[in-house]
Amino acid sequence: MFKALVLLDEEQLNYSLDLVEVASQLAGEEEVALYGLGINLSNKELKGLDYLLTIETQESLKDSRIVAELIQQVQTTYQFDTIIILATDFGRMVAPRLAMKLEVGLVADITAIEVDEKGRKLIRPAFAGNMLASIVCDSTPIMASVHPNVFHPELLTKEPKVITFCPDEMKASTIEIIKIENQPELKDIREAKVLVSAGAGYETEIENLVPLAKQLAGLVSVSKEVVERGKAPREIQVGQSGKTVSPDLYISLGIYGSMQHVEGLKKVKHLISVNTDKGAPMNYLADLTVIGDAATFVEKLTMRLKK
Repeated sequence: MFKALVLLDEEQLNYSLDLVEVASQLAGEEEVALYGLGINLSNKELKGLDYLLTIETQESLKDSRIVAELIQQVQTTYQFDTIIILATDFGRMVAPRLAMKLEVGLVADITAIEVDEKGRKLIRPAFAGNMLASIVCDSTPIMASVHPNVFHPELLTKEPKVITFCPDEMKASTIEIIKIENQPELKDIREAKVLVSAGAGYETEIENLVPLAKQLAGLVSVSKEVVERGKAPREIQVGQSGKTVSPDLYISLGIYGSMQHVEGLKKVKHLISVNTDKGAPMNYLADLTVIGDAATFVEKLTMRLKK
């Protein structure tokens, strides 16, 4: 029996449950027992797990040190073969702390899994996304972090058995909240059916893409290079270091198509690439390629859609 634990993020439960697919693939041909661990989740209707381990507290825990200690106690009790964590901002703080406590390795941002006679291999981009690394883990538990929206399980129907886990000790948080600022909410590009995405080859203002995106009932996104130039917020970045997206239509404007960016595209139904570089890798992935200036293309398509 292969025992797997998924850390459930109460703010992103749907993406957390996608990690069930990661556990199933890691199990290979072995029978798998799927456990989910969450804070104050006893009243949530969750499907796809065999067991739901819930820790009930008076408040939501946002201290990664405490959460790591709680997972360590859970691991001591249940002895899981793998622990999988969603690579959110909070998950990225919990995962390495937990790996250090358990004295095991951590494979971050995995995108694929292979199980064969050589063992369980976790695959992730390496060297700035220029190649894929296949990592065999010989320590237990296997620890991995996964971007939201990378793995997609089949329809989840299994009702979990709820188990309240009572930790031996729960330390008080030493984090002091000094100030809370409410930022305007941006629509999540991971939920968009249409994305108009700009890369380094799109040289005008990103705001100029908004009218086209609205006409297509979609959202604007960008590549890593655009964010690094300070032209767009990281919240709308597509790629290995940004968000993984699965739109019905992805319009790539001046995006070369590095592995780092392509790894952020999963199950895209239709892709249009606009680029002055005929040899850009993105052109070979596209259903339709337009060789030309991306800004001119946007202007003409926007005008055409208005007619």
